[in-house]
Amino acid sequence: MRRFSLFRARRRSQYLAITAGAGGAALVAALVTQVSGYGAAASASPSRVPTVEETAAGIVAVAERYPGGLPALLELFVTGECAGAESYESATPECRSWIDLIVDLGTGEPVPTSSPDPTTIISEPTTITSITEISEPPPSSATPPTMTPPTTLPPSSTTPPTMPPPQPLPPLLVAVGDSVTSGHESRPVRQPDGSIAWKTTCDDPATSWAEDLRALLGVPVARYFNFAHSGAKTTDVLTAKPYTNGCGGVSQQARPQIADAIAVLQNNLSRAGAANVAVATAGINNTNWVTVAGDLVTRQVIGFGGAPAWAVANVQACTDYVLGNPAGNATPGAPAGAIPAAWDGAAQAGAITAGVAQIALGLIAADPGAQVRQLLYYRWGNDPYIPRNCFAVAQRSTDMLNGWITLGVAVAQIQWALLGGNATRISAGCGRMWAIGPQNVQMQLTSAGIPNNVNVPGWPHPNIAGRADLAVCVNGLLPRAPGGGVA
Repeated sequence: MRRFSLFRARRRSQYLAITAGAGGAALVAALVTQVSGYGAAASASPSRVPTVEETAAGIVAVAERYPGGLPALLELFVTGECAGAESYESATPECRSWIDLIVDLGTGEPVPTSSPDPTTIISEPTTITSITEISEPPPSSATPPTMTPPTTLPPSSTTPPTMPPPQPLPPLLVAVGDSVTSGHESRPVRQPDGSIAWKTTCDDPATSWAEDLRALLGVPVARYFNFAHSGAKTTDVLTAKPYTNGCGGVSQQARPQIADAIAVLQNNLSRAGAANVAVATAGINNTNWVTVAGDLVTRQVIGFGGAPAWAVANVQACTDYVLGNPAGNATPGAPAGAIPAAWDGAAQAGAITAGVAQIALGLIAADPGAQVRQLLYYRWGNDPYIPRNCFAVAQRSTDMLNGWITLGVAVAQIQWALLGGNATRISAGCGRMWAIGPQNVQMQLTSAGIPNNVNVPGWPHPNIAGRADLAVCVNGLLPRAPGGGVA
């Protein structure tokens, strides 16, 4: 096996190709290259770091020979040998060997166009801080620092008065992504005639789970920046300008989400014991899941239209309808021969993995001292809108999606470690399972978007309880410094 030492010809890496278009993606590539010698581990940086695509290809190739396959290999970077490594040099010999093999097998290879069926492999934190355990900042924290009055000096003196140093600004919370993070919410609005109409706001940072996280972290409102937009794909986060959400709201006129997030982080770098936090959700809108789920809901709620009747007749039929089955399905009414997949998730897996990696790398490269967290998608049960025979495949599809996202985060961790950065500052987690969906998910199916007045459901976005649960979980993933700030 070729050892990584073959790559140590230069102190600073000058190469990182991220081939995902222009705009924000190009900015990410340039930024990562610029900071590739960050930190004390820069001397261990390779003279050529594999691209995002090569790293993803290498992980998939290694997974074919790794005991337990892709889920077990990804777990290596979550709780296994590579989980606590801050850089390549600090990793265990076993971890470095696997990284070496990933680099070897991925070099020159394109990103996989599809991926295996990974399962949920993210471990929940053993201790999750509850909302009631978060201490409110002391009242004096919001009081401007007291300025020492100028000292009266004798006429002959030219020494200026001594002023106290300015207080450092509090850390930031920055969010990018899709409707899970944008604050997508359907609300009852009283009309002039006294009736109630449901209206959907697609982007409202105040009703995002990130707002709950802001409160838990004690980040001032003015230091909370939420650039997420309903309906956004990973490519939209990286490149879309301007962007129009499902409610008809237009934003990102000058630059994409990732560029705004990078600018804020670069101008407000983390301090020791007061790290900035950057969070993201993205990937589901790369697929046609919204359409597939909508068809299942139509069949369940209306009784006709949407998904075909055979597709909801039994558990296997719904699984084959959503994921496909080359062997066909014997359910009466099913088409003869192979069943094509209604959901295109597997076909989009490679782009999801690469996009997630690029987003994470852009955020951490903008502020290497920040903590970057990719929120995985939640699952839920007992939803009256989803056919009962489709509960299993809906959760399995989410597990697959979270697996591809976790792969993207592993790619970012490996690349950041190879560039000399602290890979433990990037992670994914909190793929929650809510047994009773209506307790944590908005259930409004009919709601008019603001401002376009077309139907934009609140379902299945998190409600108040769901948002609070996600925030508490992510808060539990963030390490704390002795003073109570994020380490």
